[in-house]
Amino acid sequence: MKNKSAMVDISEIISNYLPVSKRKARRFVSLYLEPKRIGNRMYVEREKLESLLNDPDRIDFPLNF
Repeated sequence: MKNKSAMVDISEIISNYLPVSKRKARRFVSLYLEPKRIGNRMYVEREKLESLLNDPDRIDFPLNF
């Protein structure tokens, strides 16, 4: 089993969780999670992201631009 880091960045979110554009992924992270900015990258906690996406009460995630 591969060890997974506690934090994920936008490119990993796009490749493993949400196949959307980078702009939409950054907007999603900003609206629904608490991102940490390190340099020009945004990171979120993997556990919070997975629990948000696996929440059975949540049907959709509106991204109002």
